[in-house]
Amino acid sequence: MSRAAWLASGLLFAAAAVRADGGRVLRRADAGPFAVTVFTAAGPVSAGPVDVSVLVQDRASGEALLDAAVAVTLTPPGGAPVLRAEALPGRNRLLREAILALPAPGDWRLDVQVRRGGASGTVSALLSVEPPASRVAAIWPFLAAPPLAVALFALRRKFRRRPRFPSPAAR
Repeated sequence: MSRAAWLASGLLFAAAAVRADGGRVLRRADAGPFAVTVFTAAGPVSAGPVDVSVLVQDRASGEALLDAAVAVTLTPPGGAPVLRAEALPGRNRLLREAILALPAPGDWRLDVQVRRGGASGTVSALLSVEPPASRVAAIWPFLAAPPLAVALFALRRKFRRRPRFPSPAAR
């Protein structure tokens, strides 16, 4: 198989697994002595597990505050039971991360409470949650891999060069 084909197939499968730390910025606001940035998944947020990451900075200096206590609260559209989680250090050491399971779609209210020493602050945002994605949409790269491998093998066999003259061993 040529290098270009290997590179193309590697990029195809790697693209499905690439994710950036933090995702997209949902809200950035000042809350008391803090500058708080809230991140969610890069694509549309759907019902199910949702990763909420929070960056807390000192408002005056811009320095990341790694020792701040962060709590994430989600209130559903009907105002029924509230989901709450303490945000813990995530993969990116500058962010605090909370994973919450959203049972239903709708416009959820997201509140992030930050405490450090005697200071505290709250940032609120609206989180639009879509219905859960289908299971097939989540695993399509794995379903496409075997037919793609067979097609690449068939193309290789078709375009492979064959010697014009028989080899000396065949004589």
